Amino acid sequence: MRSKPDQAFILIANSQVRKRCIMQKILPLFLLIPFLVCTCIPACGSAAPVVEPGSGFIVVASSPSADFYTTTPSGTAPLRVTFFDRSEGTLPLRYLWDFGDGTTSTVQNPTHTFAPNGKYTISLTVTNSYGKDTKILPEFISVGDPPKVDFSVSPTTGILPLSVAFTDRTRGATQSWKWDFGDGTTSTIQNPTHTYTKTGTYTVTLSSVNEFGTGQITKSGVINTGIVPDAEFIAEPREGDPPLTVRFLDFSSGSPLAWLWDFGDGFTSTEKDPVHTYQNAGNYTTTLHVANAFGSNTLTRPDHVRVRSPGPAISPVQPQIETPSQGENQQGGIISLIRQARGTTEKNLPTSGFIPPQFMALAAVLTSFFFIFVNLLISNIGALSQIGSKFAKFFMDLAGGHAVEKLSDAEIEKRKIEVQQRDRHFLGLSAAEIIIIEVAVIMIALAFVIADRIELTLGNILIYILVGAISVVLHDFAHRYFATKHGHDADTQFWGLGTIIMFVTAWLYGNAFAQSYRNLVNRKGEDNIKEMGIEMVAGPCISIILMILFLALTRLGGLYAIAGGVGFTINLITAVYSLMPIETMDGGTIWKWNRSVYLLLFVPMIAFYFFTFMIV
Repeated sequence: MRSKPDQAFILIANSQVRKRCIMQKILPLFLLIPFLVCTCIPACGSAAPVVEPGSGFIVVASSPSADFYTTTPSGTAPLRVTFFDRSEGTLPLRYLWDFGDGTTSTVQNPTHTFAPNGKYTISLTVTNSYGKDTKILPEFISVGDPPKVDFSVSPTTGILPLSVAFTDRTRGATQSWKWDFGDGTTSTIQNPTHTYTKTGTYTVTLSSVNEFGTGQITKSGVINTGIVPDAEFIAEPREGDPPLTVRFLDFSSGSPLAWLWDFGDGFTSTEKDPVHTYQNAGNYTTTLHVANAFGSNTLTRPDHVRVRSPGPAISPVQPQIETPSQGENQQGGIISLIRQARGTTEKNLPTSGFIPPQFMALAAVLTSFFFIFVNLLISNIGALSQIGSKFAKFFMDLAGGHAVEKLSDAEIEKRKIEVQQRDRHFLGLSAAEIIIIEVAVIMIALAFVIADRIELTLGNILIYILVGAISVVLHDFAHRYFATKHGHDADTQFWGLGTIIMFVTAWLYGNAFAQSYRNLVNRKGEDNIKEMGIEMVAGPCISIILMILFLALTRLGGLYAIAGGVGFTINLITAVYSLMPIETMDGGTIWKWNRSVYLLLFVPMIAFYFFTFMIV
């Protein structure tokens, strides 16, 4: 049994424990009360409390604040626009849209189509139970068209340098411009001025931009710039007996579009490169007028064409009249014929400024041997740098005519050229040889076209190819005939070095002094110098005969005169070049066989070559 004081102590202790538990439960409530007070006070200050009868609750509400936006503020008609509401306020909200074109809507996010061009003021009124608000955006929607671009140009044509003023004629509001003048330059100025410095026809483009889009216009060939043509021409031949057929070639610069020739005998022509025949003796002044869109120019050459009077005939009733001797008549006629066949020396050549026309033929010969010299020098440069004796031997070889032989041997070794045993299908020629001869003919024709500076017409090209074919094939057949007769195999090969020399001399000097092919003979057994000499002399002899025949052909006039002149020049150069006293040409072998025959052929031909091109 406990005493009464102990029981009283236990009761007190239990009472204190119960109080502490109650305080622990009530303490969180005291902490929550300040938080609720802080939360409710701002709400009560911003919204009027409303006590709904019988509800027992306090409702906090706000009046509306109108706001809206769209992603399509401008465009072309018809413009479809969707408006998005972002108003604030106590729900429910009521909407009233005014689109500025007399139409309205009560939808929260309406879509409206604007048809006429113009600027539209949009307003939104938002209403709820506690008030209303309106937002107005003036000219918020813009409806219009892209710019209708146009421009004018002044002047449109002129000589260089040409300053052109461009004027913008665009209809509709425009925010920016971009000009493309067609020559690689541009401008962003509304009305620019541009200067053209190169000849040509130019296409101009203008692009304009506004808030509704981009407009563009391109005018093709609106600007045409150039220069006044400068008249220039040649005539061939310029002298001869009547009837004298003269070919006039236009070399005017500045791209003329119209020509008017006055031949001085009462006849005219509007062709670019006319052919005219003078019927009567006399000295004729020729005039060329050229024109294009930028102006005209005239070139007059007094006494440019000379038609000689034929010698007076011997009258049987007037024996006392003294006439020129037959030798004098023949000499004048032959010289005139040679001059007509050779053609004019007035050619548009790159070397005309520092080499007189009468020395072009000599320059062609020297250039041909200069090529050989340079190539041989390059091929022997290692040996030349070692010892002086080889340097001296090099020049002795060159002077002795072995330069081309060494170069030819080098080319033969490099290209592995040898006489081929081929099946002969046509006139003793293999298919490969026919192709080589065709290529050689075309190369020769092109070289002489370049040399003569003729107009590239189908007729002229066919004449050069036909005459070249006759000359090449007969020269080759002459070699081949005697080689076959002596029991040897002959082969025609393309010659690269000769082709290069031929084109270079044709371009520089108007004289294609070289050959694009050569003949190789596979000799069986020991070389017979007599057989070799006969085989080699046949080619130059055929070329000389052809030269005489073509010279006579020029007397027929017209196309025959053109073909005769071409054939005369080709065969004269072929004969002289093949008689050069070097091993790879015919002349080297002929010299070894019979020097009298060689001199009888070479000396007159080289003299006649220089006489034709330098003296006549």
